[in-house]
Amino acid sequence: MARGNIEGEFDAAGRFIRLRGLTLDITERKRAEERQDLLIAELDHRVKNVLARVAVVAMYTRRGSNSMDEFIRTLDGRIQSMAAAHSLLSQSRWQGVELSGLVRHQLAPYATDANITIDGPHVMLSAAATQAVATVIHELVTNAAKYGALSTSEGRVSVSWDRKSGRDAPARLTIVWREVGGPPIVAPIHLGFGTNLIRDLIPHELGGTVELAFPPEGANCKFEFPL
Repeated sequence: MARGNIEGEFDAAGRFIRLRGLTLDITERKRAEERQDLLIAELDHRVKNVLARVAVVAMYTRRGSNSMDEFIRTLDGRIQSMAAAHSLLSQSRWQGVELSGLVRHQLAPYATDANITIDGPHVMLSAAATQAVATVIHELVTNAAKYGALSTSEGRVSVSWDRKSGRDAPARLTIVWREVGGPPIVAPIHLGFGTNLIRDLIPHELGGTVELAFPPEGANCKFEFPL
């Protein structure tokens, strides 16, 4: 695309001789403006999604809290988990996050060489999958730290995953969380917002499935979704 001020030059008889003036090619400028418009629209979309999720999390956290101190503490943990996932995505320019790094990041406050086992192939998660998996892992970590394997020095947590490729279907990722060595689990189990979030988020946002169980030896969770 070109733009400029151009004048025709004519002789005394009125015959055209040449064009005089300056032409400026603004093609790249227009493309840059279009890219900027797309980035602003994408940023606006992401901010709205984040604010909507924070609002929902805040509402349900308040319903499940017995005191204002508990509400603030729980809500802060959930927002920090969302912020950590957002930070990892920003570092990759929202191209995706490697699963093992995400899991280690969520487990970091409680992890030692002795109480955590992480195992699985290299898998890159999309932005949507990163945020959903980070939220679920955070809730599992929080429950384990309060009531399960991460609440005692003898407890152990393992997180493993496997990617299966289908011939006529998208590849699917299976993630398994297992706890052993914590306090024995005694029924009935109170199903709070965190537990419901674990069960509902993956199916709702990623079209996957979740199996969450609380056998006496420790909680275990298996969730699967298409990549």
